[in-house]
Amino acid sequence: MARKASVRYWPGRKGGGYFCVYKGERRELALGPDDAPDGPTYLAALELFQKIMKGEAEMVAAALAPAATTVREVLDEYLKHISKCKKPGTVEIRLRSFEPFVDHRPVASKPALGERPVASLTHLDAYRFMEHMETVPRPHRRRKEQKARKPVTWGAGSQRNFAQGVTAAFNWAVTAGMIAKNPLMGLEKPAPTSRGAEALLGTNAAEIEAAHEQIMAASRAHWKPFIQALKDTGARPGELAAATAADFDAKLGAFVFRKEMTRRSDRFAHKTSRHKDRVIYLSGPTLETVKELVKRYPTGQLFRRRNGKPFDKVNFVDRFMKLRKRLRMPGLTAYSYRHSWATEMLKAGMDVDTLASLMGNSPAVIRQHYSHLLADRQGLREKLERFRTVVAGTQTVSGGAQ
Repeated sequence: MARKASVRYWPGRKGGGYFCVYKGERRELALGPDDAPDGPTYLAALELFQKIMKGEAEMVAAALAPAATTVREVLDEYLKHISKCKKPGTVEIRLRSFEPFVDHRPVASKPALGERPVASLTHLDAYRFMEHMETVPRPHRRRKEQKARKPVTWGAGSQRNFAQGVTAAFNWAVTAGMIAKNPLMGLEKPAPTSRGAEALLGTNAAEIEAAHEQIMAASRAHWKPFIQALKDTGARPGELAAATAADFDAKLGAFVFRKEMTRRSDRFAHKTSRHKDRVIYLSGPTLETVKELVKRYPTGQLFRRRNGKPFDKVNFVDRFMKLRKRLRMPGLTAYSYRHSWATEMLKAGMDVDTLASLMGNSPAVIRQHYSHLLADRQGLREKLERFRTVVAGTQTVSGGAQ
């Protein structure tokens, strides 16, 4: 057993002085007479001995202390967590925004953000990363299309997704006990973008119909039922792509995606269907088409490609990108039908609450993203004049009664 280190005086070594045995070696502390306990030689030796012991204690504490949790470790654990309780699309969105963040190296001589301790991360790191991504093209989905496509950088929407995701990850890490504090708490996020006129198929029903006819004429036969369904229902593309025969309610003439409490684990989970069913009412040519598809495909998705495989997000994103280029419609996306449908319904006088139910949104989302498109100043003028007329008539009647 190793002898405990202590200050000792050796009179015959170097003429006399204080030494200690530390880690098997004799170390010199101070040379001079044996003047313990108050002499200068002894006090000098004791001071040096205490420094040696303090350094040893710090080394031991550092060795025993757990390594600081890194940014990469937190984000990796968060992704594992949400992969069990969130949709694959949500996990993919988070992954795409986290990957460039952890690999980002603001200064070449310093480690990447992902290798840094969480406690060292600042709001400025996040802001500078988002500024960096405004200039760096995102990787393309398909390598063979890299030359054909124009590089796309992060816009306000991508920055907002990143800010929301990374803040949620660190909040989760605090709750899980991985870290003591969220270093990005209060991180400012870009304001959500609204659906502007550039996202619409047209400014009125006639223009929308004309644009739809062009799109249908430029589309192959297996795409036409899906595109017609977008126009007739105002549904999200992903909802229609996920619809199966089991989701079709023949009596109601609608797709019904069940709420969380009554939904089977293998069925489509709509983004807002936690507490209520999502109902998509079918009308026009789409209703008859769906009835035929239900007979043809009793299992699996109803809307399919020419090879019989169901549509997915990549399919309709790529299809509408090609249509946009071919038809020279700069703002055309699959969601253009949904935005146009909502706008026309509001123009026709539908109230916000009813529209929200039909679209599977909250009234607040409708007001934020769609109602601003209805800047009908002339209509407001007419309502004001009618109100004044009613008020004036009431005042006249009241005045006559007096």
